[in-house]
Amino acid sequence: MTGVDPDTPWLPADADQDFDPLEHAGVHPSPDTPMVVTPRGGDREVGRSCYQVDTEHGTYLVDCGLNQGEGDDYPDFRGLGPESVDAVFLTHAHIDHCGGLPVLEARGYLDDDAPIIATRPTIDLATTLLEDSLKIHRRETNRSGDQQQFTEQDVTAVFDRFEPVDYGGGRVGAVVEDLERDPLVYQLGNAAHLLGSAWLMLQTEGYRVVFSGDLGGRASHLPDITPPPQADVLFLESTYGGTHSHTSFSDAQTTIYNAVERALNNREPVLIPTFAVGRAQTLQLLFADRLHTLPGDLSERVRLVVDGMAQEATDHYHEYVTDTDYMAESVVNRAHESGDKTPFSPPQVEFPESDADRRAILEDADPAAGGKIPVIVAPSGMLTGGNSPRYLVELAARFHSATILLTGYQALQTTGRTIQNQLDAGAEEVQFTADAKPFGTDWPAANNVTWITADGAAEPATRVTIPSDWVSMVGGLSGHAAQPGLLEFARTVDPETIALIHGPDYAQEHLGDHLAKNVESVANVTRSRRLTPIPIEREAEPETAALSPEMFEGKHESAHDQLENVFELLAALNEEVADARTTRSEAEIRAIVRDELKKAGVLESE
Repeated sequence: MTGVDPDTPWLPADADQDFDPLEHAGVHPSPDTPMVVTPRGGDREVGRSCYQVDTEHGTYLVDCGLNQGEGDDYPDFRGLGPESVDAVFLTHAHIDHCGGLPVLEARGYLDDDAPIIATRPTIDLATTLLEDSLKIHRRETNRSGDQQQFTEQDVTAVFDRFEPVDYGGGRVGAVVEDLERDPLVYQLGNAAHLLGSAWLMLQTEGYRVVFSGDLGGRASHLPDITPPPQADVLFLESTYGGTHSHTSFSDAQTTIYNAVERALNNREPVLIPTFAVGRAQTLQLLFADRLHTLPGDLSERVRLVVDGMAQEATDHYHEYVTDTDYMAESVVNRAHESGDKTPFSPPQVEFPESDADRRAILEDADPAAGGKIPVIVAPSGMLTGGNSPRYLVELAARFHSATILLTGYQALQTTGRTIQNQLDAGAEEVQFTADAKPFGTDWPAANNVTWITADGAAEPATRVTIPSDWVSMVGGLSGHAAQPGLLEFARTVDPETIALIHGPDYAQEHLGDHLAKNVESVANVTRSRRLTPIPIEREAEPETAALSPEMFEGKHESAHDQLENVFELLAALNEEVADARTTRSEAEIRAIVRDELKKAGVLESE
């Protein structure tokens, strides 16, 4: 490797695969520094969460995920040696936390006996998600001609390493037998983000660190967050750290229900792209509770379709409906009192098993034929992979109107984010490119759906244009806590140092301000930096730039707000410029960017 890495410009230009971040920083575990934490991903991004924890006796990872944009973007493994990882703690099953495990296996970084420690529901769900991830990885590498980063053998090996544990704690030596001499103790508590999700505490030699994982506390079918213990350092997620409060969960559900009722009245098909694990079950529970309240003619007209991996994930949810460790008491009581052990599957739900089934559902929805109108819940939530982008293109080609509800976070470089950016810009039409295959031999003939072949691409893609009023962004269903929930968690941990992880720049800036002012115990709030070790010791002073209360006095607030606007504007412009390059000159593009920055007050007018 030569030149400056744009992802880690603070590292030496010659930092190659042998680069050792601990050696470079001159930080090593010792009696005075019993733990050192090094981010390998998930530092200033929502994706590929991965944190290395070194003690005097062992090396551990907390999560190992991938980014959910285009391509497979795995953690930065530079400096890991063969069989150097003694165990992995997995906080929950979402792919941005577990999707890199097969790569870890394929590259030989795991010790022969290294377990992957997680709750039983997390293991069940991760198994389903990793099997699907392998299918997607095969398809993408076949299309691009790239070499596979992992194989079925690697995925199977990961499954063999899973070590189920319950909420609670114990000695690491009890689950990692070769490290019995390590006094490291772990504790897992319910993070209320996803079935089986957990925060993690690690303790050794009187020092403690807490990893929040992804924090929730919003879904009605999950128990509340278990209060964490006090610790010296907290690694805190910040996905919605810039959000003062979410739309209420019940209001979000009502918005979705009302949109579905309007669509049924207008005989419009509905597509809700969704995360297969967590969000899909929330939506099914909503429809189980409310579809029967539709007027008679509408209830007979609706056809609820749940597609793809969401079905298998729902089966796993049903395995735990009577377990109060993992389900809210209201769900457990409902299962006991009604005898219904499948509350996440409404009576009228259909699970298509083939493309022929999917095509038949859409053909039956033709308004002229008077058939049933589908309400389709399909992964993925960001319209990248899964069947949701295929449904979207089919709806665009087949129907004059439809209702598309985007209910979750849309990561950069995803189709969902491309659509969202155009909505935010006030476009009358939304245009996007989808790597999707028809349910038949070809898309239905339509002027707004065309095949295109990009330069260097091995296979054609599909260019789609739909009216922007088809699409609505529905907030409030997020499984992530906003500022108040994150602040409450941080106050309970009562740390001296908070390292922000798993969040975009602007969210971390806002949350850092909020925490520095409102957590009395904190001496340092820092944004963690990839491959930059953080020693766990009393009165630690991280090498990364700290955020302190003094930084947010006086005039800093207005500059801070402007910075957030810049981040949001540049994120939107980035994808719009990429699309514009096919139709505009570079000079025209530069002029557009300058005009937008002037409007935002970032550049002075000439």
